[in-house]
Amino acid sequence: MNRLSVATLNLEDGREIEMLPELVSQAGDVDLLLFQEGKGYQANGQRQRFRAERLLNTIGLDRSLMTAGTGTAMHTLIFWRAGRLQPIAHWNPVWPDVFPDQGGPAEFEVEGFGPALTVMSVHWAYWSGDVRLDQAQKLTRFAAPGIPAIIGGDLNSLWPDCPGHREFEPAWDRLPPHKRHHKILPPGARPGSALVSDRRALTVFSEAGFTSVGCTAGDMTPTVNDKPGIGQGGRIDHIVVSPALAGCVLQQIYAVHVSEAGNRASDHRLVSVTLDLDRYTPGTPA
Repeated sequence: MNRLSVATLNLEDGREIEMLPELVSQAGDVDLLLFQEGKGYQANGQRQRFRAERLLNTIGLDRSLMTAGTGTAMHTLIFWRAGRLQPIAHWNPVWPDVFPDQGGPAEFEVEGFGPALTVMSVHWAYWSGDVRLDQAQKLTRFAAPGIPAIIGGDLNSLWPDCPGHREFEPAWDRLPPHKRHHKILPPGARPGSALVSDRRALTVFSEAGFTSVGCTAGDMTPTVNDKPGIGQGGRIDHIVVSPALAGCVLQQIYAVHVSEAGNRASDHRLVSVTLDLDRYTPGTPA
């Protein structure tokens, strides 16, 4: 069995950096960490980025790359175990030859696995479902047959309901009007007068063939802690796999890690899963 342990973490404003080894260790020996909110990690010669890398080196995540935020200092990063993965390519949007729909993905050679693995750490817009929809549409190409892809991070959206389970739907009317509209369908798109979550972006993902591994596990545990949303939570941090990797998910090794340390460090929880890459199904190219 060729197992790959993957986790995603949005560390609020990238502040509690010293807690990273403790937080990530909740998931055991992680091979690949998708990280969001590296705020200001580009400053002073990327000191915070390399500080995070040195800290995570103590638990085996000894390499990193950073994708610059577009028009913001809120960056996404990927940390990995160099003994298991080797980088092949990275499309950073700061470079002039990277088109607007190309920025962010990286490709890795994985020990004992034939094809290149596409990996992307994402932090989708919290302020607009239209922007999230655009971000989703730019990535559907990675759901093509034969492409092994992992996209993970803070997608700021619920997944559409799947056969056998329903996502937790917050009671949006419990929030004041100025705090609810970035996550609900806009006027004119709602079913009647009901305030419901805007799931259009992840519906695009689902219809393209992507799988949220939490759905495979049947685990609807909220991924935000009890700070925001007046304690209602929501499953908005996802590890998403392409159809070629959907059969690789070991559903019994999926977890949303709820801990006192996690609540202190961030408004989001660590999410992790293990894949068995021997179950990869190439499919027939379209």
